[in-house]
Amino acid sequence: MVKGYGSTNSSDEPPPPITPPRGNIGASSYKTPTRTGRSLPRNQSNSAETTRTQESDPLLGEKLLISDVDDVKVDLSKSLQRRSAPDLGRGITPKTKSSTEDSLIGNSVIINDDMDTLAYSYEHDDSTFKHFLEEVEGQRRGFLVRFFGSDPVLPLVCLGLVVGIAICAIPAFLYVQYHHHHHQDVHIIVSDDTAADTTSAPHSALWGGVPYQKISRAAYGDPVSNFLDESLFHPSLLYDGEGIAITRAKSSVTVQNTDETTHSTIGGKDKRRTLATPSLKPFLRFPFPTGAFWTNLVLLPQTDDGKPKQSTKYQSSYPIVAYPYSFQWSPLGKLQVSYSALRRKIQSNSIQDEFAPDISIGSVDEIHTRHVVKYDSLSVTLRYYGDAKEMSGKENSTNLDELKHWDTYIVQGSPYVTARYYGLRPELTALSDFSDIACITTMNTEEERVTTEPQKSNSTHPNRRRMSIFSLSSPEGTGSSSKRFGVCGLSEDSNRQKKIITGVQFVVTTQEGLMWLVFASEPITFEFDQAARRNIKTSKPFQGVIRLALVPPPAKGLSAGSNVNASAPLDKEKLASSSGVKRLIYHAGTFPVGGAVNWSFRYGSRAPLASSITYDRRKLRRLSSSTKENNIGSVTFTFDTMHMSSLESTSISAQMELLMLSLPHHAASISSADKILFKPKDFDLFFRCIKGRMVPVVGNSWTYEEKLTSIGFDDETSIGGIQNPGLSLSTMDQSIRDLILQTVDSDLKINMPVLDSGAYGFGKGVARLAQLALIADSIEGANGHVKNVTNSKPGGHDSTSRRAYALLEKHLTMWLVGDGSDRRLFFDVDLGGIVSKDGLKDVFSDFGNVRYNDHHFHYGYVLYAAAILGRANPKFITQYGSYVDSLFYDVAHNSSAVMNLGSKSEIFFPFARHKSWFDGHSFASGLFPFANGKSQESSSEATNCYFSAYLWSKVRWAGSTEGDKIVDYARLLLATEITGAKTYWHMMPSSINPFTATPGSNLFPVPYNTIFQQNYMVGNLGMTDVTSTTWFGNEVVYVHLINLMPITAITSELFDKAYVKEEREVLMNIDSVEKAWTGYLISNEAIIDPNKAWTEAQSLISTQIDSGSSKSQVLYWISTRPGFLSNTTASVPDKVNQMRSEPLENTEVVAGSASCSFHDNCVKSELLGLCCPTKDGTMLSCCN
Repeated sequence: MVKGYGSTNSSDEPPPPITPPRGNIGASSYKTPTRTGRSLPRNQSNSAETTRTQESDPLLGEKLLISDVDDVKVDLSKSLQRRSAPDLGRGITPKTKSSTEDSLIGNSVIINDDMDTLAYSYEHDDSTFKHFLEEVEGQRRGFLVRFFGSDPVLPLVCLGLVVGIAICAIPAFLYVQYHHHHHQDVHIIVSDDTAADTTSAPHSALWGGVPYQKISRAAYGDPVSNFLDESLFHPSLLYDGEGIAITRAKSSVTVQNTDETTHSTIGGKDKRRTLATPSLKPFLRFPFPTGAFWTNLVLLPQTDDGKPKQSTKYQSSYPIVAYPYSFQWSPLGKLQVSYSALRRKIQSNSIQDEFAPDISIGSVDEIHTRHVVKYDSLSVTLRYYGDAKEMSGKENSTNLDELKHWDTYIVQGSPYVTARYYGLRPELTALSDFSDIACITTMNTEEERVTTEPQKSNSTHPNRRRMSIFSLSSPEGTGSSSKRFGVCGLSEDSNRQKKIITGVQFVVTTQEGLMWLVFASEPITFEFDQAARRNIKTSKPFQGVIRLALVPPPAKGLSAGSNVNASAPLDKEKLASSSGVKRLIYHAGTFPVGGAVNWSFRYGSRAPLASSITYDRRKLRRLSSSTKENNIGSVTFTFDTMHMSSLESTSISAQMELLMLSLPHHAASISSADKILFKPKDFDLFFRCIKGRMVPVVGNSWTYEEKLTSIGFDDETSIGGIQNPGLSLSTMDQSIRDLILQTVDSDLKINMPVLDSGAYGFGKGVARLAQLALIADSIEGANGHVKNVTNSKPGGHDSTSRRAYALLEKHLTMWLVGDGSDRRLFFDVDLGGIVSKDGLKDVFSDFGNVRYNDHHFHYGYVLYAAAILGRANPKFITQYGSYVDSLFYDVAHNSSAVMNLGSKSEIFFPFARHKSWFDGHSFASGLFPFANGKSQESSSEATNCYFSAYLWSKVRWAGSTEGDKIVDYARLLLATEITGAKTYWHMMPSSINPFTATPGSNLFPVPYNTIFQQNYMVGNLGMTDVTSTTWFGNEVVYVHLINLMPITAITSELFDKAYVKEEREVLMNIDSVEKAWTGYLISNEAIIDPNKAWTEAQSLISTQIDSGSSKSQVLYWISTRPGFLSNTTASVPDKVNQMRSEPLENTEVVAGSASCSFHDNCVKSELLGLCCPTKDGTMLSCCN
């Protein structure tokens, strides 16, 4: 049963034991599209791209790859169908010096700027063409006699002159065309996070850095217009340059050019689709940020087949979230604002904040057009245009800005809603009714009547009047003795029917009991119809800024679910005594219009946290470090601000600091800010969001620090610079090493990666294979340093690791570049990203990969495998590095600008595609609309992505100054993801969590209600809801273990022993666990009791656990955990018995059962011959 986000299973049927966990492919409560395993006919083509390697020696895999193709015959003319039971869950200067932590990195890696490509080529000698040449010669002679007679010399001379002239003319013509197309400027918005700057780059350079075939989405039936409303983008954002010439490549995904159109097909049986453009063009002038928090504003409602629904004038967008508010907009021209925490529903396994338009801000004037005009990592700016007559003919013109309009700046963490009007008449609309609009009652004044005589002002606008002012003491601790505020007053024209009030500060109350503070940069007159009560509006155009700030009411039951004591509701008479209200008034004059994320790195100790709470995560001894590698990363939010008073003149308000709200993980680690307002005496209002109570912060810029990991491919050496007391391989009992190595040898014969299992399925499989190679390599290395070991030397021709690396190279390279004519990855020119072949065929295939769902899950596994192979075999980096680089940039790019890699060409990918810098973690959602904003399920797979990106950057670029910056950046992505997972996924009701304050301290807010915390693990986290369920079932084991997989070295840093000890109390109450999950469950237990886990792991059978894991990996993980007894021994079976017992244990093999036809999944995959096992004993993953 397909579930919507956060849904609960109402059926009595238990959830299927193995189903895809990736659910970010449709709307949640609005719509949940059907997710299918639909596959398309496998591409048929007789063409094969032949490329050559520049290496003189063959790659390792060319010597050792298994070449027996008689075991399994694959019918390439048909599709390799998706398995019925999917897997669990779902340049730079080359390095010149070795790392002190990894002796294999940097010793012999030579990066060749002229990238070598696929080494699978076919050579022919002269005899191959002998008969062909003789036949051609005879045909040539016959041709000349028929057309030129017996003496063809003169005609041939004339023909030669014509050809010669053409040869001279064509290059000249091509040069003119090249210069015309390639030397025009392309203006790209550049900065670390798409701030409004520009640069220029030649068109050809824009695309040259990506080795994958460039495609247009429209050619494959999923144009941008299928899911994005292109009319909602300001013309200045749209790409208006020349197109990029299509790169012709022999592939099963073919592109054919004609004079008028571009035709493209996928597979011989597909209908040909036509794209009415002679070249490829990006949608925007810069890579599209598919993971941005605001994409719901521009996404179209979808049908079940991924096509756009017909929208209406009254249809609002899906909500977006800029904490603490949620927003929607519609063609009616209003911005609907919701404080969704007011409607919070708390259940045992979910918390949901429902959207409702508590207040809407807009214009009395009819709005005819609306645009996204600017965005960055922390904000988005929207614009609404009025006056239909002025709009006529200018819809696609950049001169739109000269028309009357109003803007709104939606910035993460702002307690205000800000709008700036340019000649339109502001209007406020209530959810139901307004109760009143009045002046803010202060300690020193009552409402004052406004005199009709205009005051002297610097304003030149005829409708502006300067108000009389009064003095009010500044909030305690602001550093200013007094502050002058404008007042408001009732007009003499007010009556019982209509209330007319003029001023710059107001308080608006609604029928639901909400109070909104309203601030204006210039005196404004509001009219309130006291009979209708629906709207508060102005009758005259306004030129200035209006800001709204909610006075949040106390949460019901707050004291039971938080460490903050609830306070009594405020009324208008008590506003003046509220420290929070004073702050909101005091800082209202400074507003953010955008923001930027910056980072830096250093070596040293972490700055003191905002709280004195200390938490010893590990009792480990510190290592001395002579390299002084950077170990601290700093993230800084810098907000671009404007000031109400400085719109025309300068006043004291221009000196006021910006007031913002931080999330719990910010408050726990902010090291630099003007002031953090923790205590009620500083700010007695409590703004909440799904992540918990937000803590006010004063300052235009604030910084928090993260500790960077020093874990490498194995966590044996160090954890964050601290010695890991886990058992070293060199001191492990030899019988343990022998057992693990023999288990690896057996595991290499089963569950090989399937090339056509999609990006996620293949990624898990190839990462498993890479880990087997790494384990074998590590153990063989340890054996090489132990005397009297009879096993083969590490890296020998018959070694297990060498065979594992050969298999890894075979599968990984074929998937990256394609096997012959079959490509599996393409570069999406429209949006800037790598998409899969399966996704191009069906937008719901591959877990929505083609619309940028889960890319960090998919490519993280591949990056992990590539890093392990590149570390062992530098030639892989030389030949295939740019292919892997493209996947790295797709998920971990450090800029939204076009990036220059020295002699390489530019790269065109968005800034850290999935990372939400303000949230402190990633969201998996791509370009499918969700009613809860963005969301993510598997925090551990997100962590795995950035760990893998770090490992790849380490083997690819480490050792140079610029390269080390990329490595540190990847480590920072990893560090923030780990912090986010520990804060918002790992829950500890006993408050051992380092981000939990003691009751009553009012420092660190706890993210969730204590009832929900009893689940210990979050399953899905959205921007307005959080659940302890998964997309594929509600079982406790699903929730916990989907957030544990995969098990790699970084797992030791992601999961603290203290947390796992409490989490196990929940997992121990599970009655039964499907065998597919047992490997992960035992690995979890190994963190706190490795010796018990070792005993339990002996009964594991690799063919019965998740295909992304193996018995070898589980045994290796357990044996290297702290607390594992070094004198533990193992009974090592002989190799024959081991090979027999692993794939065939508890399986009765009868005559004919090895045939592929006896196994349903193998039949669905169109496999023929022997499958279970093959002739060499390999058990394929399709075996029953």
